[in-house]
Amino acid sequence: MSTGRRFALLVATGRYDNQALRQLRSPVRDAHGLAEVLEDPLIGDFEVSRVVDGRHHEVTRAVELFFLDRRRDDVLLLHLSCHGIKDDNGELHFATTDTDHRLLASTSVPAAFLHTQMRRCRARSIVLLLDCCYSGAFLPGSKGDTVVHLRDELAGHGRAVLTATNRTEYAWEGDRLDELEPQPSKFTGAVIKGLRSGEADRDGDGVIGVHELYDYVYDELQAAQVVQRPQMWAELEHRVVVARSVRGQQQRQEQEQGQGRGQEQEQGREQGQGQGREQGQEQEQRHGHGPVSPGPSPSEEDPSARLPEVVLIAELLSGLACMEDARSRAEFAMVLGEELSRRVDLRGVRLREDVAMTAWAAVKQSGGVRALLWTVEFFEGQGVAAGLERQLVQGGSAASGSAPAAPTAPTASSAPRPAGEPESGAALRSDSPRRSRKVTLFLRLTGELSTLSCMADPEGRARFASVLGEQLDRPVDLRGTRLREDVVVIVRAALDVPRGDRVLASVVGLFEGARAAAAVEQIFDEPS
Repeated sequence: MSTGRRFALLVATGRYDNQALRQLRSPVRDAHGLAEVLEDPLIGDFEVSRVVDGRHHEVTRAVELFFLDRRRDDVLLLHLSCHGIKDDNGELHFATTDTDHRLLASTSVPAAFLHTQMRRCRARSIVLLLDCCYSGAFLPGSKGDTVVHLRDELAGHGRAVLTATNRTEYAWEGDRLDELEPQPSKFTGAVIKGLRSGEADRDGDGVIGVHELYDYVYDELQAAQVVQRPQMWAELEHRVVVARSVRGQQQRQEQEQGQGRGQEQEQGREQGQGQGREQGQEQEQRHGHGPVSPGPSPSEEDPSARLPEVVLIAELLSGLACMEDARSRAEFAMVLGEELSRRVDLRGVRLREDVAMTAWAAVKQSGGVRALLWTVEFFEGQGVAAGLERQLVQGGSAASGSAPAAPTAPTASSAPRPAGEPESGAALRSDSPRRSRKVTLFLRLTGELSTLSCMADPEGRARFASVLGEQLDRPVDLRGTRLREDVVVIVRAALDVPRGDRVLASVVGLFEGARAAAAVEQIFDEPS
């Protein structure tokens, strides 16, 4: 959990004076249930405030105060459960009790107002949960399509925005609308369930990050077979933890109890063995022999022995283009974490700190350096990865002798290691795994897509990502800064969705023609 303060504001509006706005029964229950899990010191540990059925001036005042005078390391969570309305110009507004759909500018909470307050806030960890039915369709003669472009209106640096839907469709309030007992909405209900049970802790590390929470909610709504498709946009400097995992805590307690019992048994065995050794030593001393000190176990390794390797890798990584800014480093760490099957957490504040943590994550796991090189190849290409590998081998081989020369950042012209050259040195170990099918597929696809003409400029990649996102029913957010980084995001988005491979090939065919689509399909069809 973050060392900063944690604040949450829950805005729930279910009662409306304007007859054109349908009354909602879920928001009040949503606010109560969500407050319970967020306030729980063992789960969310947030300081929670609520505005229930507030008028527009009450809600705007509460929102402005919520974002005022915050520190950079504070974690803020804002939850809105209400009607969302698009005006005639297609701009989004959040309805309050006194909202008049003819006077949205003066009687609602405009998304632009919310965006301004978040932009002015110093906190760099803001989570926005929107459980709104964007019911702009009931406005006579409203302009524009049915899509609410929340990324344009609410996304920004240091924010994660999770929404129940992005279209003008009703957010479900349960299986039935005519029951007397109100039910939580599907979206907020899934959030509460995931946090309360700990099921949203997908990787089992004891905490629930905002990305894990979104994945859990998305799967829950898919399983419920409702028409809602949750959306998420995130531009965060580091991993944002929404809550601790109750399930993870229980598992740790069970493990600690098991370890405690094991330690008691081990202590008993050691005591018995110690008594035997003392008796043996007494006999040896009586026969003129001194005790022999046991050497270190072959399985034990001094962590400080790995430090030169970590320093070398960190130095090499710091010269790569994919490490230039915090978001690029976070994307690199995410891909590396997938290959290591464990999360690589970065703060995103300082380059040297982030590359050090990345290097340490790779070195301390068997086969991790090889996974690191594969990740470099994803983002920088085969030539850069091969140059990095060569310098690691040279540096590792020199570790037992004189210190290696100061490393230089690998370049794209670096030649790959000859086929017969062994993987020697501290960096590449004999237990390095072979490339998995997924790694090979990822590398082939990133290489193939990087050569397409539609990927040559940021605008072309953005258009490609927009079409792909519509077909995958998930946003594919690109920064448009570097070709390889954008291609990695596109490939990951496609591979994370069932049959996304075929969707990707179809979109390639749309932009580049049948021959290019066939080349992508061939990569998917090649045997493992």
